[in-house]
Amino acid sequence: MSKSNLITFQNIGTLLALLISVLALVVSIYEANLLKVQQSAMVWPYVTVEGNYNAEGFYFTAQNNGTGPALIKSVEVSYQGQPVRSYDELLDRINPERKIGYDRLRMNRLGSTVLKVGETRVLFSMPRDEETREMEKQMTEVNFKIHYMSVLQDSWIYDLAKDEHSQAEFTAQVEFEN
Repeated sequence: MSKSNLITFQNIGTLLALLISVLALVVSIYEANLLKVQQSAMVWPYVTVEGNYNAEGFYFTAQNNGTGPALIKSVEVSYQGQPVRSYDELLDRINPERKIGYDRLRMNRLGSTVLKVGETRVLFSMPRDEETREMEKQMTEVNFKIHYMSVLQDSWIYDLAKDEHSQAEFTAQVEFEN
């Protein structure tokens, strides 16, 4: 065998080793991205808010139907498009002459909390009577907009009025405090 043939075999061997290395790198990058997607799916929160009616009264609930906890970052509640700071302010806007007080209302905090997987939290409820029946009709004008994150810091916004989720961030115009 001549020296020129050895150089050719050596060059071919080097090129094959380089090609195999590049293919291994591409496969590794693909697998890493695939694992990242799988990991995100394993901790994906999915927060929704619903208004509900029953024989006892009217209530709003928030639930996390995802596969991971939802870290609530910002909550905006609005009535007829105008943000409100509290349930008390909301009820005053709906009916400034209301007689219903805190003794008959049930309220839970949502902002700066964590909703566990499968957790449903009653945000607000009021009993059914003459005064609250009239107020219930106005509750269709109430909107909740919630910014929440996964434990991997992926961000989403849920908007009740649009019944829509989007992967983005927002800070409430007026942070809802309860």
